[in-house]
Amino acid sequence: MKRNIYYILIVFIYLTSSSFLFFDDERNINFIPYTSLPINIQEFVNKYFNDYKVYSASVSSQYTVIFEGGSSINFNRKGEWTSVIGNRQTIAISTAEKFIDSKIINIIKSKYKTINNIYKRRKGIEFKADDKEYIYIDYEGNIIKIKKS
Repeated sequence: MKRNIYYILIVFIYLTSSSFLFFDDERNINFIPYTSLPINIQEFVNKYFNDYKVYSASVSSQYTVIFEGGSSINFNRKGEWTSVIGNRQTIAISTAEKFIDSKIINIIKSKYKTINNIYKRRKGIEFKADDKEYIYIDYEGNIIKIKKS
């Protein structure tokens, strides 16, 4: 009997604590007008993604700009880009080379035809290219890791 109460208590604690992961108020997504985004985000989008048409914008723990077709850019609270997600669309290498250092993007240009996703990491930039490989390149232009997707 004591053992059953113990297991019930453990299950109750688990369910209660895990519910905070799914109902965290800080993860609420609020859709906002594009013009309500911080100016530096708007300037980044207008400068580097002027060929894309903005569909919507949102804010939660980060800012997101969503384009028609589903591609999106995520920004941290400082307005710095953190990822560009193709969402089954490709990101033109000519677009990426506008805001990524040439020693990094030249590696991608020499080995791949398309970019699907771009993630800014602490020590470099990770790309999903040709819808088949993840390539992690440090800020010095060295390939750190390549793995199949």
